[in-house]
Amino acid sequence: MYGQGQGYGQYQQQPAPPQQLGQQPAPPQQLGQGGYGGGYQGAPPPGAAYGQQQAPHGYSHQSPGYAGQHQAPGPTPSHQGMLCQGQPPPPQSQHYGDYGQQFSTNVFQMNAAIAMGYQSGNELKNAFDNERSHFLNGIQGEELQRILNNTPKIKHYFNINWSLELCKIMIAMLDRTTDGIMQYEEFEELLKCLTYWHQTFIILDTNKSGYIEAGELFGVITHTFCYQLSQAAMTTILKRYSKAMDDGRCLLAFDDFVALSVRLRAYTEAFRARDRKASNGFETGSGNFTYDDFLCCVMCL
Repeated sequence: MYGQGQGYGQYQQQPAPPQQLGQQPAPPQQLGQGGYGGGYQGAPPPGAAYGQQQAPHGYSHQSPGYAGQHQAPGPTPSHQGMLCQGQPPPPQSQHYGDYGQQFSTNVFQMNAAIAMGYQSGNELKNAFDNERSHFLNGIQGEELQRILNNTPKIKHYFNINWSLELCKIMIAMLDRTTDGIMQYEEFEELLKCLTYWHQTFIILDTNKSGYIEAGELFGVITHTFCYQLSQAAMTTILKRYSKAMDDGRCLLAFDDFVALSVRLRAYTEAFRARDRKASNGFETGSGNFTYDDFLCCVMCL
C-alpha cells in the first residue's frame, strides 16, 4: 500500500505505483474507424434550442432492433487520432496525457483468453455466440451480464457479480457502430480492458481483501493509466467511487474501479474529439457544448 487515506478532504497525491504489467503479446485486431462511444460523440445541429427534439445518438437508424423508430443522428466530430485498437494511438497531449500509448502498449496486447485459463479465443467466441442475438448480430446489457456472471472461467477469474448497469456502460464505451449492440470484436476488446484493469487492481490489493486504498488512485490514473488530471478532479472521482471508512481510509472495490476506468476513458475520448473538431485538429483542453450534446455525452453512460 502507498499509505492510509484520510477522508475526501485530506486526499493527497501518492507516489507512482509499480512498473507497468508484463505484456502478453497478441496480434491486435483491426476494428472499424471511429472513437470510443460513437453513441455519445455526436453533436446536435448548430443552434438547436433546448427542448427541441433531436435524433438519438445511441442507436443507428439502420439498427435492426430500432429500425424505423428514429431519424439518423446528426454529424459527429472528427475521430482522427482517437483511441482505436489496431490503429496508431493518439499522440501524447499536455491536456489529456498519454493514455493512448498506454492502451496500445499494454491493454491491447493482453491475451484475455489465456489469462482466464482458456486454450484459445474460440472458447470465448462460443460463450459470446451462445448469447448473441442472430437478429441483432450482437449482445446487449442483459446478455453481457449473463456471459460475465455465468461463464465459469470468466466468473472465476474476476470473482464478482457484474451488475446490469455496469454491463450497459461497458457496452456504451465501445459502441463504435452507434447501434447500442456489442459485436464480438468489441466484446473481445472489452475483455482485454477488464483483464488489464483486474491485473492492475490485484497488484494494489496486497491483502487480498477485494478493496484498494483510494489514496493510491492518483498514482494509478496518472502514472499507470497516463491521464492528465488535476487534484481537484481526482478528489471528485474519489468521492464518487470510493467509500469513506470510520478509520479515515477510503476504499475502492473492483467493480467501482472498472466503472471509473470505463467512464474516464469514454468521457476523455468524447471531449477530446470535440476539442479537435472545434480547433481544426488541434487540442486546447477546452470545448463548447450545447445542452443536447452534453446530455448525449453523459446520459449514455
